Amino acid sequence: MANKMRPGSQRNVVGQEAANLRRGAPGKRFIGERAAQAREAKQEELAKVTQLAGEAAEARRREELADESVVGILVGLAVESYRLARAFALAPFRIVDAVRRTRAEARA
Repeated sequence: MANKMRPGSQRNVVGQEAANLRRGAPGKRFIGERAAQAREAKQEELAKVTQLAGEAAEARRREELADESVVGILVGLAVESYRLARAFALAPFRIVDAVRRTRAEARA
């Protein structure tokens, strides 16, 4: 005896598939999709996003290097070297001054 297709039975089948999808197949996005397919799709998307992020970072780095000229870098290096040399040259005088102040405060 053949089974009869009753009205609404297709809806029931789709509903059961959707329930099975929600119940026991984490990672599945569509009815009929295997969990492995979903994992592969996520891995491909992650690889694509990672590659795009790397390309964007590389482009930003190239832009930063192009914006800064060699002369600007050398001028900045010279200014910072002068500040450092000045700090080292004046350090002993500042130390002596601090010692004198503490001795004067101790006497008072």
